[in-house]
Amino acid sequence: MTNRLLIIQNSPTAPLGVLNQSICDRDISVEILTPLAGERLPISTAYNGLIILGGPMNAEDDAQYPHLMDVVRLVQLFATEHKPILGICLGAQLIARAFGSRVYQHDVVELGFTPLRLIPTAIADDPLLKSVLPSDSETVHIMEWHFDTFDLPDQAKLLMTGDNCQNQAYRLDDNIYGFQCHFEVNRAILQGWLANGRDYLQSNHPNFPEQLANQADLYLSQSNLFCHKVIHAWLDLVKLQAYEMIE
Repeated sequence: MTNRLLIIQNSPTAPLGVLNQSICDRDISVEILTPLAGERLPISTAYNGLIILGGPMNAEDDAQYPHLMDVVRLVQLFATEHKPILGICLGAQLIARAFGSRVYQHDVVELGFTPLRLIPTAIADDPLLKSVLPSDSETVHIMEWHFDTFDLPDQAKLLMTGDNCQNQAYRLDDNIYGFQCHFEVNRAILQGWLANGRDYLQSNHPNFPEQLANQADLYLSQSNLFCHKVIHAWLDLVKLQAYEMIE
């Protein structure tokens, strides 16, 4: 049986990146929809899993981005049918919103590869994160580029945290995951973000492009490995729960 995966790309500058190769390695049928390009989101859940990618907009800016309400409804539908969901950055914020939590501007802008701590007691039996790092490490450097944060939804388990932004990764039920960090980035995505954010960076963080280049040399390969492990474990959930529904 070939599983069907729905991917919502909220911005042309935030594609699948490293996720793409891992997904291509699996027997999965993928539909990528880009609402900003005029593609309408489905009103049903005729898929086995949902991935929501990042974007520069605020997760509650329905006036300028009306498709965000449709994403929230899809999250709620998938959750009701107990189908796996994975949200990255904006995607994690939209999942939090779908479960009644507030998304708001953070008092710290997080830019660059940032040390994040996995919470040992929370990930000990977690299907995605229990084996992503060596046994002697609890920290991984993952790319951040966000201005907003969110309140942790009720019943959510916090899995990863950071010094400047507490809610970095969480799980709802046993198959819904939100990651504030961007573990999907590759060098092409990073260069695109630098180009699109040039004016902002020149005014606020003029040394950041050079800093990011050095960080990427140090941490990008670790981030890519983290991404591959996380997405393959999540796709295992998609496959397992698809077969459970057939039975």
